[in-house]
Amino acid sequence: MASLQIHPPFLWTAGTIWPPICLAIVAARFVMRKSQRMRYGLDDWLTLPALILILGMAATILAGVAQHALGYPTPKPEPGTELTATSPQQTVTRKAYMAITLMQTAALTFIKLSCMLFYQRIFRTASHIANILIYIILALILVWGLGFFFSFLFACNTHFDYFWTNLENQLKCPADLSKIDLSLSVSDVVMDVILLAFPIPWIMRMQISWGNKLLVLGIFTLGGLAVAASITRLVIIGEELNVEFAATADEDFVSTAGLYFMYIEACFALTAICLPSLSGIRKNRAIKNLIEGFRSVFSSNSRGSGSRIAADGINSREAPEDISICFEEPLSQPTSSAEPISIVDDADLEMQPLPKKDHKHTTVTCGTE
Repeated sequence: MASLQIHPPFLWTAGTIWPPICLAIVAARFVMRKSQRMRYGLDDWLTLPALILILGMAATILAGVAQHALGYPTPKPEPGTELTATSPQQTVTRKAYMAITLMQTAALTFIKLSCMLFYQRIFRTASHIANILIYIILALILVWGLGFFFSFLFACNTHFDYFWTNLENQLKCPADLSKIDLSLSVSDVVMDVILLAFPIPWIMRMQISWGNKLLVLGIFTLGGLAVAASITRLVIIGEELNVEFAATADEDFVSTAGLYFMYIEACFALTAICLPSLSGIRKNRAIKNLIEGFRSVFSSNSRGSGSRIAADGINSREAPEDISICFEEPLSQPTSSAEPISIVDDADLEMQPLPKKDHKHTTVTCGTE
């Protein structure tokens, strides 16, 4: 990682590609909830502040690149002035790093809370232990988010300018910014692993084939990409604490790499927590009409009868089976506590909560159209 340098093209690409992706996937989540006639939950609403913060991170990155600060080498100071010297580019980089650290911490807190509240909707009838674990993890996430947000914000008390003026002022801060960064990264990785592993025991109890179990697990564990970005950031921060590395490393390149992977982690995490809610998106009428519209455009523009025949052949095929994740609402039909999770139809695979003893419920099935 010592030679890792994130240059402007990577920053421009990430800053322009991810915002529309995140906007689309959050919007699709709400569309799917409405099309399935399901009420919006707190897990849905928490994606909105997370989305706004990610858009703010993208804007910060693009502004930093536009000012030739992020993705560019650190201007060389005069010999003997390393602690007191600064430049407009360094000031912009340090401001961007502080802003993105705060925004990412808040965004990840909202994302993790949304993830656990989503689990609560699915597994709330699984067992008493599962419910207790969910509340414990929710409390830990709140403490984690608030603790690190304010620890970093007030690391220099109210001397916020110490963050971006020069190294001499940063050394005056009562708290060690690098140690806070390291603690944040380590705990972030640990909590992500917990969130990824949490649903596995209950998914394995589903009464479906092993192939479908792996498919459901795959939907949930796509958050592993966010964990990979978090681990990369952890390695970068660990290298910053290495005295030999710090003596030869370019400060602005190191900061750019750190905030780049903070941003990528948040984008992957938001995408991952929305994907389970979009598992039945192919059945949504608006989405199907949009896909058919694209097919019509490509079919009309295709050259030669062979291309048209091939397109018609593709359109005539049956759509692959979808996995739809639905929930249960309490009602009047009793179920046996010994029942495993049941699946209505192989062509419309649903993940439902585990029944709880003496809990009366009925199943709300996702509508096909």
